[in-house]
Amino acid sequence: MTEFWPVEFSELDFELPENLIATEPVEPADSARLMVVDRQTGSITHDIFANLGNHLASGDAIYYNATRVEARRVRLKRADGEAQFECVFLQVQPGSGPVQVWQVLMRNVRRLKEGAELFAAADPTYRFRLARREEKLLLTTERSLSAEDFARVGEMPLPPYMHRAATERDASTYQNFFERQMAQREKIQGSAAAPTAALHFTSALHAKLRAQQVDFLPLCLDIGYGTFAPLTEKNFTSGKLHAEHYYIPPETAAAFKARSAARKVVLGTTALRALVSFERSGTVEGETELFVRGDERLIGVDALITNFHLPRSSLLLLVAAFCGKELLARAYQEALAQSYRFYSYGDAMLIL
Repeated sequence: MTEFWPVEFSELDFELPENLIATEPVEPADSARLMVVDRQTGSITHDIFANLGNHLASGDAIYYNATRVEARRVRLKRADGEAQFECVFLQVQPGSGPVQVWQVLMRNVRRLKEGAELFAAADPTYRFRLARREEKLLLTTERSLSAEDFARVGEMPLPPYMHRAATERDASTYQNFFERQMAQREKIQGSAAAPTAALHFTSALHAKLRAQQVDFLPLCLDIGYGTFAPLTEKNFTSGKLHAEHYYIPPETAAAFKARSAARKVVLGTTALRALVSFERSGTVEGETELFVRGDERLIGVDALITNFHLPRSSLLLLVAAFCGKELLARAYQEALAQSYRFYSYGDAMLIL
């Protein structure tokens, strides 16, 4: 019987050498390494992502997250122009109305008082007012911010562990390959981070898989703080994460419930979170606070494509719930021994 990750907060740690944290993408993207993990046999083999089709069959269906990454890292200044703050805009708060209220992440906010006025360093006509609500840091603005606005005043929100500013190349390499692949564009609110498993795809690989008669089915989970926030004792115990918007199009929902594909392959933990939310609630659109523990079993999914995740993260637990404790631990030990690259720009794992 498969063993699942112990529900012990302290057991989510592992040591990762700094040199295995990927800070630059490989080129081409599908030249990244691919670890193939078989849950039935327990075998672990090694390949490259460009050969993904060798592990899939005609009639398999890949469910992918079509969210768009926006340039949500914005540098703000105080109204007096003296101090500068780095800010990541996560998501608009529901029911904001014509005055938008954004949940944000900011550094050095202790120096800022409630109601402090800030403006975008790149364009001072973008003005904001600071507020705190429970554990959330909020910025209010009288203008409705679009992807075009963020492109004007912000930059791609690279994860902080990369320890560098985004470049022009990151505007494409950190963008979701599938961000234009869903017809219902109005259902996508935009993301503050990339669905990283999709970063390995290229047009050539996509065309090759389509020719192999592998189906691609879109959905959306707009990535905010719920996906990449580090776990704390509090949310680990409560079993809830920060809410994120998701949407399952009718054709995707019907295909998932029909169980008709040769094999259902989920591309990434964000797509998996959206599908599990849909499976458990029956709701095709809404806000999900889903937190899957490592001792839960996930049904309706046959395979998962994912990157190698941070310790003490909800993503690690989600993969544990799919893979099982012992096999996942062994796969990560193998990844460390074989010097796989970790995190957003890192290598990939296919769990069958």
